[in-house]
Amino acid sequence: MRDREFQAKILGIEPPWVVHDVEVRTQPDKVVTTSVRYDGQACCPRCGRSAGKHDHRQRRWRHLDIYEYRAYVVVQVPRIRCPEHGVVQLDVPFADGRSGFTALFERLVISLLHEMSLSAVARSLRLSWDEVDGIMARAVQRGMARRSQRELRRIGIDETSVKKRYRFFTIITDLVSGEVVWVGAGRGKATLDGFWRSLSLGQRERLEGIAMDMASPYVQATLEHVPDAHRKIVFDKFHVVRQLTHAVDLERRAASRDDAGLKHTRYAWLRRPASMGHAERIAFARLRRQHARVGRAWSIKELFGQFWGYHDVAAARRFFARWYGWAVRSRLGRMVAVARLLKQRFENIVTYLSMPITNALAESINAKVQWVKYQARGFRNESRFARAIYFHCAGLDLSPSHQYA
Repeated sequence: MRDREFQAKILGIEPPWVVHDVEVRTQPDKVVTTSVRYDGQACCPRCGRSAGKHDHRQRRWRHLDIYEYRAYVVVQVPRIRCPEHGVVQLDVPFADGRSGFTALFERLVISLLHEMSLSAVARSLRLSWDEVDGIMARAVQRGMARRSQRELRRIGIDETSVKKRYRFFTIITDLVSGEVVWVGAGRGKATLDGFWRSLSLGQRERLEGIAMDMASPYVQATLEHVPDAHRKIVFDKFHVVRQLTHAVDLERRAASRDDAGLKHTRYAWLRRPASMGHAERIAFARLRRQHARVGRAWSIKELFGQFWGYHDVAAARRFFARWYGWAVRSRLGRMVAVARLLKQRFENIVTYLSMPITNALAESINAKVQWVKYQARGFRNESRFARAIYFHCAGLDLSPSHQYA
């Protein structure tokens, strides 16, 4: 097989496109340049109508390396003068749109970006950082354009930090598919308003459950935009437990100022009894007796765990009333504050019993987002951070659409 036939084969070149020259250069760089021309009838790429050729524009695309040789494709691309659409450039058979890379090359970059940082891919393929970022941007744009309007049934609303100094993003996760559906800068009401406005009224009506933490801005935005939201909001179980656990730790810290024996015992109070061995349980029981105030806070927190096992809502309400009475009479300021917060938010805590959804899946997405941020050593540009989240976590079809790719 001759060199021109070989290049036509690996590029997917078919008539009326033809490879008319292949140049191999060894100095100063090792480069293979394949020249392609169009020998067919001029037709408008939009409507298919026959039209005259207007002129040619020379363009160059980077292709997959051939051994240690960097490969390029150079084409005199015809521009057609269509009576209806005006001057239009023909599409080439190996690349999408205005990209400076062939579809096969972009597909390689996309696959590497799933495993390596953007900078590492740039070094490996001898590209600039901006070139790789451009390939990622086009991939996400393609994926978002291809994604059909999905029917959201159960979603999770969570937040993640973009960098230090309290810069946050709000992330919406489809709890059925496990994919990110929306990313917005900030964590206030205005941010979540933007997501709700991106959905039609019908989509909002068909939502069954919305898992979130107890942040007031999220609650207000959801109540404002989602019909029957008061029945659909489910305060995240793990967020509730975290509030109680944090209150126990605050009680321990306060008591440790006057009681040196409580220092270095933090993780003992955080552990679940089921994870303790027999000797550890005995030691922990002794610790609770020695530090009765913190032990009482711990008992209040542990007792609340029984709430999640109820199936009957009326019985759960009776249990909560008894638990709340004990908590507010405990004379433990931090536990009283949390108990009052849970009473205030109780109607959307008890919804968990009929709609047992949590943000556990959203938290796993958050862990992946943090890995993406760590791999990139942080993001100064918020739009690039959002794009990286879509790239890695939204389940998009990112591949170039060209038929020869």
